[in-house]
Amino acid sequence: MEYSVKAGIFDLDGVITKTARQHAKAWKRMFDEYNEEREDSGKEPFKSFSIEEDYPKYVDGIPRYDGVREFLRSRNIDLPKGSPDDDPHRETICGLGNRKNRLLLEIIKDEGVEVFRKNINQIKQWKADGLRIAVISSSKNCRQILQSTGLEDMFEARVDGVVSQERNIKGKPEPDIFLEAAKELGVSPEEAMIVEDAIAGTQAGKKGNFKLVTGIINGATKEELLQNGADIAVNSLEEVNLKIKNLRSPAALPSAVKNIEQLKSRFKEHKPLFFLDFDGTLAPIVTHHQDAAMDPEMKNIVEKLASEYKIAVISGRGLSDVKKRVGLENIYYAGSHGFEISGPGNFSKDNEEAKKILPVFEKTEPVLKERLKHIQGVEFERKKFTLAIHYRQAAGSAEEEVHRITEEVLAKHKQLKIGEGKKVIEIRPNLEWDKGKAVEILKMKIGNSETAAYSVYIGDDVTDEDAFETLENGLGILVGDHGKETYADFRLKDVEEVKEFLSKLL
Repeated sequence: MEYSVKAGIFDLDGVITKTARQHAKAWKRMFDEYNEEREDSGKEPFKSFSIEEDYPKYVDGIPRYDGVREFLRSRNIDLPKGSPDDDPHRETICGLGNRKNRLLLEIIKDEGVEVFRKNINQIKQWKADGLRIAVISSSKNCRQILQSTGLEDMFEARVDGVVSQERNIKGKPEPDIFLEAAKELGVSPEEAMIVEDAIAGTQAGKKGNFKLVTGIINGATKEELLQNGADIAVNSLEEVNLKIKNLRSPAALPSAVKNIEQLKSRFKEHKPLFFLDFDGTLAPIVTHHQDAAMDPEMKNIVEKLASEYKIAVISGRGLSDVKKRVGLENIYYAGSHGFEISGPGNFSKDNEEAKKILPVFEKTEPVLKERLKHIQGVEFERKKFTLAIHYRQAAGSAEEEVHRITEEVLAKHKQLKIGEGKKVIEIRPNLEWDKGKAVEILKMKIGNSETAAYSVYIGDDVTDEDAFETLENGLGILVGDHGKETYADFRLKDVEEVKEFLSKLL
């Protein structure tokens, strides 16, 4: 399985460094010393600390003082918290925690720090490919350990025990430390992977709704990691298949035609789903939008493709309009950027929230027409859930005025938002919805165990970037150049090269 992410957030102990074993040794030595002191002073001794049972259950991956508290509670011992400045031999939670830290530093000084070389090599490769990376740790020694291994400069962001104390960040199993790292990288949890070896860490990743929670089989077993929030559990990061989503210049993309054999090899295990844009992909861009049409050769190719693969045409045009222009019955359609969807077997799905906003279009459209009527060459295209303002025929000097007036009108109607296209302003419901969301719905509808593993999206416009960016386990192919950086993986020059590509697939 291939996972699409922009960033990776990696725990230190047990993922980057092998200090988890040294942490466990320090915990046991500290609690065994404390147990002897209790017995010597006439207090009830407790069952000794077990690295196999107590370390993963009470202290692994969580802040030091919380670990002291949780273990002591398991032995029915209640101590005052004390202060972080407490002497290591003071009988408080902080005192015992400070003693553990002193012992850890002594052990690291004697033994040095080992690293997981396979994991580090894979992270370096992902970083070179464009993955944003951060390291997190509950330990206040994180920076010192990274410096000792020469890895401090490898990460863009570090959120450790020191940072957590400064910013009052909750420890695992709460997701706050991971969320703070994602914020430092400028990504959302839905765009990021976290990597953890501790149960508390995988639980935190699940709570934080991260795109991919990867468990490293180390202290915890594969079953324990999967039962506690991990999406996958692996022995090393070499087993994780990432597709890194980063923006590139369209000119830097490899040709889909020239790499056709490579792409065909990806389709051998499972037949892919095909998602095709209409204007600029199946039909050439024309002066007047109402004149767009597929030529007979393209229609014949798409019809043959539909006999071998599951196909959906996704367009900014209204649903009835795009269905009429394509004219094939055995495929799926998404119109108005996915707000309305239909397919074989009388399948039909409209966005229910968007329906509630339709009356706002009735108020806004006449106002826009009145405000823009003096600009020659502006054309309006009303669809069920969107309103397009085409200015391809307007003078170049008028483009800025069209945008300004549209923004002024929409400022009074927060239920609507502006989307950009090629010489067109797309006014849509102000909802978290785009072509990428439509692709996900269609994948659930038309995908199955044979087809859902891989998807191909071909489009030419800025509006197709939503699909390129969110496409999971698949590839995006950009047609032409929309003037901005892209999340696509390959390129095709124009509609004629789309024909050539699809023909070679057949």
